[in-house]
Amino acid sequence: MTKIYPLIICGGNGTRLWPISRTQSPKQFQKVGGPDSLTFFQTAVERHHEDGFADPVIITSVRHRRTIHEQLDEIGVKAQVLLEPMGRNTGPAVLAAAMMLQEQDPDGLLLVVPADHVIRGDINSTIKAMVPAAEDGYVITFGIKPRFAETGFGYIVDDGPVVGHNGLRQVERFVEKPPARKARQLVESDIAYWASGISMFSIKTILEEYSRFEPETVDAVRKAYDKAEEREEGLLLNAIAFSQAKDLPTESAVFERTSRIALSPLDVDWSDVGSWSAMYGIAETDHQGNVLQGDVIAVETQNSMVRSTGRLVTVVGMKDVIVIDTPDALLVTQVGHCQSVKKVAEFLKEEKRLEAERHVGKEQENGLLRMVASDKVDLSQARMQPGQKLEIAPVAGREVIVVRGAVTLGEDDNARLLKEGERIALDDATPTKLRNKTGHQAELLFLNVTTPAVVEDDKVLTLKNYA
Repeated sequence: MTKIYPLIICGGNGTRLWPISRTQSPKQFQKVGGPDSLTFFQTAVERHHEDGFADPVIITSVRHRRTIHEQLDEIGVKAQVLLEPMGRNTGPAVLAAAMMLQEQDPDGLLLVVPADHVIRGDINSTIKAMVPAAEDGYVITFGIKPRFAETGFGYIVDDGPVVGHNGLRQVERFVEKPPARKARQLVESDIAYWASGISMFSIKTILEEYSRFEPETVDAVRKAYDKAEEREEGLLLNAIAFSQAKDLPTESAVFERTSRIALSPLDVDWSDVGSWSAMYGIAETDHQGNVLQGDVIAVETQNSMVRSTGRLVTVVGMKDVIVIDTPDALLVTQVGHCQSVKKVAEFLKEEKRLEAERHVGKEQENGLLRMVASDKVDLSQARMQPGQKLEIAPVAGREVIVVRGAVTLGEDDNARLLKEGERIALDDATPTKLRNKTGHQAELLFLNVTTPAVVEDDKVLTLKNYA
């Protein structure tokens, strides 16, 4: 039986769901509902974790490698992980996955699935019904019957049935994010579908079609894959070669140009959850029309969404508002203005505010707590338990201050005991190793005042246990 490999694409910054979503922790890794719900990514993985589907392939930025594995472990799912050194849109991502799977199962099928959508209903029955068409060489894009004239979505126009494949439709054309008048015409035509971002094709087909239309990108991704570095967290594509791939989505690179394209309508509830209004729309409301998540009290409030990730939030006498509270930022907006939230995130990024990049003041792994963070200063606190060992990534200008207890810096003959009240500049060329050899908890402060705090991946401050 032909295997279907779900390819979960974890890209994007999710600026429209700020302040929950940040560049370093985007929408797909946030919880769909309350504190006990799964994340968007976990939901996407579990959706296709059943008979007929192989273990998923995940492709994501190298900066999210730890988050991917943590969230997979939480739901007990195994996956192959491809790591991108930089984003080059969905086209090169799909290509890299196809090249990897070609070596393992050249007759397999790829099911491309966004990591940050919400889907309710039986999607897998339709997908499995399309397997014969994919085996016959069709590039299948799945469409959603539109509920309203949305200008932010792409549309697929139906051109009649495909002979020999029940439920499969020909594609007349694609329409990318039309103006309001055109969107209304498409919806009223009753032959247009929202482009869901979900597609399926054989590994052989996508490699053939990509080679036909974008041979230079195929060559760049092939080199990036052949020179990839095998890491514990996944296969890291070669940065120099991957940067030469054309930055294009699969839709414009192949789908809009190939004669093999076909449409399969999906009968499901679907949302790309592109705003807080959309988040409100997919959630279950109470008798007042409110969505209350976390420690929230609402009095004389209607048709509103209030979400707290920690402290108590109370709202009184409100209507049609969105209130999102996180430890380091608060968003208050009216329902009709949620699409403009990304302007706030963009402004913060221009100002080099860390709140655009990551959550400040939130305890992270190994007890790390970010206390102050800007483009000039980074101050973090960490607690080390007795016997614990930590390794610190090298960054110029970083100091450690022992606030309580004592720790050993370095190993063997170069080891040095740092006692309470002592401070020392850390090595900016090689990782620094700290160990708490005492029987008491140690408290440390890490200070950096010479290099920008908002940098790629984990250069600000990374602590990890070592053996």
